Amino acid sequence: RKIIQEGCQTCPDNEDVWLEAARLHPVEVGKSILATAVRRIPTSVKIFRKAADMEQTIAAKKAVLRKALEANPTSVTLWKAVIELEDADDAKVLLAVAVEKIPHSVEMWLALARLESYQDAQRVLNKARKALPTDRSIWIAAAKLEESQNHNDIVEKVIERAVKSLRKNDASVTRAQWLQEAEAAEEAGAPVTSAAIVKHTIGQDVDDEDRQLTWSEDAKSTLQRGAVATARAIIAHTLEVFPKKRKLWMQAVELERSHGTRESLDKVLESACQQLPSTEIFWLLRAKERW
Repeated sequence: RKIIQEGCQTCPDNEDVWLEAARLHPVEVGKSILATAVRRIPTSVKIFRKAADMEQTIAAKKAVLRKALEANPTSVTLWKAVIELEDADDAKVLLAVAVEKIPHSVEMWLALARLESYQDAQRVLNKARKALPTDRSIWIAAAKLEESQNHNDIVEKVIERAVKSLRKNDASVTRAQWLQEAEAAEEAGAPVTSAAIVKHTIGQDVDDEDRQLTWSEDAKSTLQRGAVATARAIIAHTLEVFPKKRKLWMQAVELERSHGTRESLDKVLESACQQLPSTEIFWLLRAKERW
């Protein structure tokens, strides 16, 4: 303790020394040390966070973090720490201030949108898009919002606009990143958004002659990762482009047999029979499944 206090005097602008001093001393002495530290280094987020952690009551923690925000109004870490201590209504007020102070923080915009009603969330996400025109997650959040209201036709329009807008603003989003977003949307309970992402991005950077094989492999790898709805969307889109490919229909049948329902399997087999009426295997399979 004696050595570390000498360190605080010798290296007063080093946050690690102050934090170690607080750690080595009893709580009350540690608080005093950190109070001195924040006066010396008011921009240290770590010191303020530690000072808040050492407080016993929620009110005291809030007080420390509010002071921290006065000194560091653009710290995402501090805003998150303050908001976590508030109830939903107060959190909403704080987030509204946060997005003004740090408009580049996607996390804050999305958190605010989640706390708002449908129409207010739309307004928040529209503002967010203007502030961050190259961020795809805001567009995807807007699509998920529409899906939550069962506005499935709007979801596809939002994703279509997203792809065009991101390209216009030179936002580099690879095909693999879009597929990851589709899988993440499915995992978040938004399969319609996932399917819309697949439809409008699956052909990006794929040569025409490679589409069938590439998309088929995409569906297989996506399915291996457990993203059934995304794999289904990839196969559905592939079949729209290549409706006469027996191998693709068999892949769709296998997916529904393993992961779908009796009804979804029958629907795929019915479509296969319509598209390939002279291919006997689909008639036989459909009869067998009905039996």
